[in-house]
Amino acid sequence: MKPKYAENIIVGVVLKNKFQWYVSERDVWILDIDKYSEAYRKNGYAFDMNFALQFRDNIHIVDTKMAENYLAGYHEDIVESDDLQKQLLDRQYEDTVLALQPSLYVNFDDRIFISAYPELLPFEEYAPTGWNSRYGTIEEYIPERERYWIIDGEDIIAEKYKVEMRGEKE
Repeated sequence: MKPKYAENIIVGVVLKNKFQWYVSERDVWILDIDKYSEAYRKNGYAFDMNFALQFRDNIHIVDTKMAENYLAGYHEDIVESDDLQKQLLDRQYEDTVLALQPSLYVNFDDRIFISAYPELLPFEEYAPTGWNSRYGTIEEYIPERERYWIIDGEDIIAEKYKVEMRGEKE
């Protein structure tokens, strides 16, 4: 699966002291479907819990205990940082370089959830209860060797985005 801005997102995950990148549909990372369902209903929308759960192996809350089981279903979404860097350098993205910007950091070991998702879905509100969850930057949490967008100290995504905003070709 290729990253697509605000749809197929890039997520840094730590489980059992191992860091991995995932590229998957954004809804995969709503860890507490019960909180999400409640918010949906409060806003006047119907929510079919049975439909949602069939895509989650009937897991309501993806927490530290359930993470390994849940993530096993998304094994094919794991991607190496070298592959992400190649996509960035070879311009293998649709529409905007921001498709290659990491959106979330999820640390199941330390119960940390940080969203840098650029659109209106507040992922951080749907983290399991008791987790440290917030909206903010995630770079400081990503191991340096995994920061595929930093080359020779330069943020390549930021530089390419400046070019996009000016309407210039690279």
